[in-house]
Amino acid sequence: MECHPAVSSTKEEALSRFSEWCAFALMAEVDTTPKPGLVDRCDNGAHQDMDYYTFTASTEAIVPFMDKMFLLGYSWSSNDLSMLFHMLRQIGKEAENAMFAATGGVNTHKGMIFSMGAVSAAAGLFYRHHGTFHPEEILLLAGQLCHDVIEADFKRIDRRNPRTHGELLYLRYGAKGIRGEVQQGFPSIRTASLPALRAQRAKCADDNEAYLNTLLALMATVDDTNVLIRTSTLMQNVVKTSARQILEMGGASSTRGMEALRQLNTKFIQLNISPGGCADLLAVTILLETLERAVTEAPGIPAARFHETLLQSRLL
Repeated sequence: MECHPAVSSTKEEALSRFSEWCAFALMAEVDTTPKPGLVDRCDNGAHQDMDYYTFTASTEAIVPFMDKMFLLGYSWSSNDLSMLFHMLRQIGKEAENAMFAATGGVNTHKGMIFSMGAVSAAAGLFYRHHGTFHPEEILLLAGQLCHDVIEADFKRIDRRNPRTHGELLYLRYGAKGIRGEVQQGFPSIRTASLPALRAQRAKCADDNEAYLNTLLALMATVDDTNVLIRTSTLMQNVVKTSARQILEMGGASSTRGMEALRQLNTKFIQLNISPGGCADLLAVTILLETLERAVTEAPGIPAARFHETLLQSRLL
């Protein structure tokens, strides 16, 4: 397969097309098939309350707010990054309300709004000062935006009465989940998924193959609280071991690996396992890689593919 042609991007294109790049990343994650235990084009994975079309509606609902966060970051001139994060949280609440309205109350993207929202704002802020996108620097900047606020959140948890699944898992296992991931500047993306996706691009793998192998790299390393809340630490280890075994088979790049992915999907559905945290990190990784390529490649390609995907979903 041929690699994408190099075409320069401009500042105006970056500011006007961010929402389309964001939409592309969100839908590219859902399109990636077969994903073990996750919603994709073939089935709903281990989910009874959502499907491909729920994610399409949710994506359309939340993308304007991702763009709003990017532009807030781009326009931010103060050194008070904690205040920026507080403002992002308000936009995040608006995005959640839009998501629930679009999905009939189904939580498709709440964690994504938090993680991709932080990255969107950091990308805008970084672009304001440097006129380019550097994924690792953007991730570290996202961590700086929220580090102190999130640390204060953890200290305020009522140990006798945790309010959320995330607080319960933190008290039970010390697992900080996506909040900890963002707070630390997304180490799983910096050390696992971005290197994996870049390696796939170097081989000119097609998108589905590249994204599946990137997802497997995340599943093999991430302590996914979505898995923990549904099952146990034992099943978390099953996820990691299974992903490593499939990667050793060649992952989605081999016939054997693809068959193993399909079998793992069946197994995860039976066990009610859904590595949704890894899916969110995959979407953020796709966004960052899209931004990185946008500096030297045609920014319209992802947007065109996203609109084609939406059209197809409405016709099916």
